[in-house]
Amino acid sequence: MPRIKTTRGPSLSDKQAFRELFYRMPLIERGKPIMPELLWVLLGRRDAEQHNKILPDYCYNIFNVVQKTFFKGFPLLSETVMVTDQPGLQAAKTIEAAKKVLRIDWKNLGRLFGIGARCLRYAELEAADGLKREVFNDLTPEAVKDLFTIFLGKQWVEDNTERINVESASGLAAEILNQRIAPWAGDLKQRLKFADWAYQWSPSAMAELNKGMAEGMTSFVDVNGEFAHESNRSGIYILLLLAWPEIKAMLESSPKKTLSDLHEWMQPFMRIGVTAYIEIETLRDVCAPAPSGIGLSLRPLKTQRRKSSA
Repeated sequence: MPRIKTTRGPSLSDKQAFRELFYRMPLIERGKPIMPELLWVLLGRRDAEQHNKILPDYCYNIFNVVQKTFFKGFPLLSETVMVTDQPGLQAAKTIEAAKKVLRIDWKNLGRLFGIGARCLRYAELEAADGLKREVFNDLTPEAVKDLFTIFLGKQWVEDNTERINVESASGLAAEILNQRIAPWAGDLKQRLKFADWAYQWSPSAMAELNKGMAEGMTSFVDVNGEFAHESNRSGIYILLLLAWPEIKAMLESSPKKTLSDLHEWMQPFMRIGVTAYIEIETLRDVCAPAPSGIGLSLRPLKTQRRKSSA
């Protein structure tokens, strides 16, 4: 007898399951290991044999997928800057000396800076309006506190209750976002001084850098602040990434949880719209061994596995 897809809407218990997930560990804590590990993948997995992976293996396979979708305009560092003589570079005092020991793809470098500058502009100038329109619109004071708890944790809300009560929620959220990216922003602004190098390097270097900057400005976040290359499975990948502590526990349980257990666990989040509803066959396809899937190796169902596709 075929399985019938549920059509009922979200219940109070579904919403509570969502709250409890992020009450246990707020979004900011879940993202702490994700961001540096994603950046490590995007920059070419430098020193892979010595790198200490701090997330379950399936997360890195998701990073491989998003590198080809969300971040397909993100150039590899190894294809952008190549040092042919490290001691020579350290000893170089002039641009002419640096040219002898350094190979730079100025267009790739421009794309990298263009992506960073566009994200920085969104955080500094556009985030408040976007958050007000899409996240905090018409929320009650209690719902606002609930949302800040999900993002930042109970302790942060307790410490900042007065600010939450008197300040614009979207403005406060944008301020926090800027505080979180401040170290990255400062580093980016320092690196943008490579434009001075391009100026001194050659007219063609300037032209290539500027061409790459223009491409990078819209290759990740478009002019409207939307992701430029979102895939059909983006919501699934994001949920599976953010749920890495719970899935790690499933992988380490004895006996190991099954794909059916994972699908059942995901039901509340699918019903409230965190991700689109998917049948268990689709989840099996998503979790198939890499490279066709993300290699989330839970115990399989006792059914014939069909050939999967990424």
